Amino acid sequence: MHNVSVKTLARTSLAVVFLASIALVCFLLHGSKEKETWATLTGLMAVIAAVIAVLPALRILEIQEDAWRPLPTPYFDLKSRYGLLQLRVKNFGGGVAYDVHLKWKAYPVDHMGNKITSLDHISVLLPQESASTLVGSSAQIVKELSQSRFEGECCCKDSTGRKLRHKFVCSVDAHQKQLVLD
Repeated sequence: MHNVSVKTLARTSLAVVFLASIALVCFLLHGSKEKETWATLTGLMAVIAAVIAVLPALRILEIQEDAWRPLPTPYFDLKSRYGLLQLRVKNFGGGVAYDVHLKWKAYPVDHMGNKITSLDHISVLLPQESASTLVGSSAQIVKELSQSRFEGECCCKDSTGRKLRHKFVCSVDAHQKQLVLD
């Protein structure tokens, strides 16, 4: 939330400066046209141009911040271990994810019917790295979980200590067709 308020404050400040400059330009254009008036108008036009030029730079900064934000996401992995289905948490973001916590609405279960909780707490997850645990043999467990959809929320901290959270959905639906072709 802190980041959102800083962005809102920056955009609001730029809008106030822009509108005040426009109002002052209008006021000066309706008054007497002396040498100082034209110098002031030139300065105000420079301020207006600067405000307009800053807006794309702010957007680029936001895009860069998003690219460096960690994004740990759980998913079912059928490809990395032939014949086995794994539950994997991978950091798809560009920053290191610290203190990763998964909060499931309903826990996925392994081949023995036990809740999978081993990935609920991960201390550090580097960008594009993952942690995984065995769910079961792919053909058997995919049939058992074919109608299941596991939802939850992932919470973590970035390198500045700011808490981030996002919702996720895990399902094996996409893997059913792969088993037929395999």
